[in-house]
Amino acid sequence: MSPLLDVQHLTVRFESPDSTITAVDDLSLSIFPGETLGIVGESGSGKSLTALSILRLLPPRARVMGGRILFEGRDLLGLPEAEMRAIRGARISLIFQEPMTALNPAMRVGDQVAEALTVHGASRAEARRRAVQLLEDVRIPDAERRWSDYPHQLSGGMRQRVMIAIAIACRPALVIADEPTTALDLTIQAQVLDLLRELKARFDLALLLITHDFGIIAEMADRVLVMHGGLAVEHGTVRQVLREPADDYTRRLLGAVPGRGAR
Repeated sequence: MSPLLDVQHLTVRFESPDSTITAVDDLSLSIFPGETLGIVGESGSGKSLTALSILRLLPPRARVMGGRILFEGRDLLGLPEAEMRAIRGARISLIFQEPMTALNPAMRVGDQVAEALTVHGASRAEARRRAVQLLEDVRIPDAERRWSDYPHQLSGGMRQRVMIAIAIACRPALVIADEPTTALDLTIQAQVLDLLRELKARFDLALLLITHDFGIIAEMADRVLVMHGGLAVEHGTVRQVLREPADDYTRRLLGAVPGRGAR
């Protein structure tokens, strides 16, 4: 089986008149259809920049300086912007860390889910019908009524469910979840992870899960890539890395998992 996503020797740098900082350094990774790959590392490790590079949504001073990002056989770095817009949301989607900043505060949540469909060709009537179903799919009770709510009227967990509904609206092949539960309490975090697991199986999604929490990786991922200082310091199956971590940094991350301790 060929990889769905194949990142080869990706290098990303921040450039200014005074300095150049390498934020992602010669990174390679692959994700196969239906697989969950976890990227784990502390803040500043380069994991979120890796996700933004895949979607070509880097901040202004960041530049891809080398490498290839092959998705379904095409190098995303060489595509015209119009073709990238057709891929974003339809074939690759992103779940942001903080839905309160990602969602439009002045727009009803149902309209925001429907917009994810209309920008990729659905009629307004079809988009509304499908958006209600999507809100039901992500376990929002009384979805027809909650359609008209604004983001501030929903709890943090409900807002994240709306973000997930937007992400799966066009049945993408790959969903990138960037710290999707960081802002949630433990009970709601568990519910959101369970929802992601259910939707991944139901719609046969591949998932790139970005987190600083090895406990989430252990629960959700098939394989894991550990990043530190822009470098991939370890990569393997979750079982392998949990049982026999090869890198000191990985061992320190594992030692911070509650209830596990350094082993």
